[in-house]
Amino acid sequence: MNKIELILPAGNWNCLKAAVENGADAVYLGIDKFNARRRADNFKLEELREVTKYAHQNGVKVYVTLNILIKNSEIEEFFQTVKELYLAQVDAVIIQELSFLPIIKKNFPKMEVHISTQAAITNTYFYELIKDADKVVLPREYSKEEIEHFIKRTKLPTEIFVQGALCFSYSGKCLFSSFLGGRSGNRGLCAQPCRRLYNRSYLLSMKDLSLVKKIPEIIEMGVSSLKIEGRLRSEKYVAAAAKTYRAAIDSYYAGKFLINKEYFKEMELAFNREFTWGYYSKDKQIISPERATGRGLFLGTIEAGNLIQLQEDVAIGDGLGIWLKEKVDGAILRKIEKDKKEIFEAKAGDKVKLFIRAPTGTRIYKTSSLKKPSEFIFEKNKPIKEEKREVSRLTLPIIKKKETGKEELLVKVYSKKDGEEALRAEPEHVFYNIFAEDYDSHFGAFVPRILNNEEVESAVKLVDKFKVKAVLVGDLGFYLRLQQKKEEYKNLKIYLDYSNNIFNDYDLEFLLPTIPIISPELSFPEMKDFQNKNFAVMVHGRIILMNTKYTALPSNLRDEKNYNFPVRKEHTYYQILNSVELGLFEEVLRLREAGIKRFFLDLNTEVYRTIKTYQKLLHRKKPDIDKEGFTKGHFEKGVD
Repeated sequence: MNKIELILPAGNWNCLKAAVENGADAVYLGIDKFNARRRADNFKLEELREVTKYAHQNGVKVYVTLNILIKNSEIEEFFQTVKELYLAQVDAVIIQELSFLPIIKKNFPKMEVHISTQAAITNTYFYELIKDADKVVLPREYSKEEIEHFIKRTKLPTEIFVQGALCFSYSGKCLFSSFLGGRSGNRGLCAQPCRRLYNRSYLLSMKDLSLVKKIPEIIEMGVSSLKIEGRLRSEKYVAAAAKTYRAAIDSYYAGKFLINKEYFKEMELAFNREFTWGYYSKDKQIISPERATGRGLFLGTIEAGNLIQLQEDVAIGDGLGIWLKEKVDGAILRKIEKDKKEIFEAKAGDKVKLFIRAPTGTRIYKTSSLKKPSEFIFEKNKPIKEEKREVSRLTLPIIKKKETGKEELLVKVYSKKDGEEALRAEPEHVFYNIFAEDYDSHFGAFVPRILNNEEVESAVKLVDKFKVKAVLVGDLGFYLRLQQKKEEYKNLKIYLDYSNNIFNDYDLEFLLPTIPIISPELSFPEMKDFQNKNFAVMVHGRIILMNTKYTALPSNLRDEKNYNFPVRKEHTYYQILNSVELGLFEEVLRLREAGIKRFFLDLNTEVYRTIKTYQKLLHRKKPDIDKEGFTKGHFEKGVD
């Protein structure tokens, strides 16, 4: 059995050294472009040779994150960047764009390609798209049983997150930051709207994941790598997390698994939002609604006379977090009294007086310490021997021009009543959820965005049962299952939901013969720039901002600016919708003039009227339109 790999984040040089010097087997880091943490310090491309030399001398591999969606205008620069990383002896690149996997493997044979959690590999039917990958980072939403199943079915090297921040939404399927403020998570600029107030509470703020106690069973189920999240966190956090997990892993292989409490407390002190086992153990307490900030170590609650029964050691110079009713104050501890005598430090269990301003009942946390971190000794890996690398010529696929062909209005509905209303308006296809109890063969089928293996099989059986002629695919695993029986489904027309993040011509080519709804993060000029115009554009409806497995959501979320975000259940997961509807109206004529002739309407109100409005617009008639309350989204500017 190969020893499990420990991967640490390196947001800058200090964090890189903290990871290497405290037990990392590999580090993952970003350069100043093309990575999902563009707000981290990151590294310059020209620094990477120095980074790999330092890491390899210490037996540590270097993985570079290139895990964002790439526009057509960036493709050449992207692959030139991969070339530079290859020549800099980088061990692997981590990508979101599945269409790039075969291209990188062909051009850079001595470098691994890892599939990012941003790719949202929801089931094992993705295998045909990812079988050439050297490693797959599974979504944080996988349970222990689902991880085991994925490993057994695919035999692919598998990486899971074990420590750090959790996204509220499925990674790669979140548009909240993008449509709220133009900072796209799919482009590495997430503004973390999940850490804001909704309904006067932090309803979307997840606790931090911590699976260190689960290391024995994780190793035994065959996981290849453990990943610590935190490229935006401090070097103290990186060092403490490295020590905690390195010591725990090594103790398991030595035959006596244990968790070093001192190292764990150092990690907890550096940053935490409380801990959870998350979806791995189906933990229901995964949200921390009171605060979205870090906590540190809980010291205790202020009693009468400013006394506190200490839960942890404390000393003069320690940083404190004072959790008042409306805010969190910070302070440096300047004075401690025990039994009316001034002391320098106090131990857990002591009852002391802290000279801070805090009313009775206030919780106090220790947020920093002047105490030096504990020493850590571990057995280093052998230096990594580098092979000579050369790239003679970069070979990229040639994309041929392709027109849309037939003009189509595509409509998705959420009830049978709305579906029948839509059919009366006679668009080309009306899609209704294949799993709905009242689904019937009059409709095209919508297959939900997040499916496990059993649900994929159920969806296929329903498509067969109802002899479905057109299907809108949310989960790519379902499409790939159909591809296993191409001949049986050769007459089935397959459209892809915009959740599949089709962002460039290579993505389109990779998923032929489907017709995708292009990503709504692209602008009109960017859509116009496609060589292949055989896609649909969402022109009307509420954009789905988040897809989440968390079930305890209210029916509406209201933010601090009084915007209202509807919540609905779709299949086994929930969705948060934009507060305003997308309405492109006359812009469909600009799209048609650019050679794009398929238009997608996502409707749950005024279904008949809305379809007729767009039919009139396409016939150059002037319908009576009230545009107030609608948005054009990213149609004019796109995202950075």
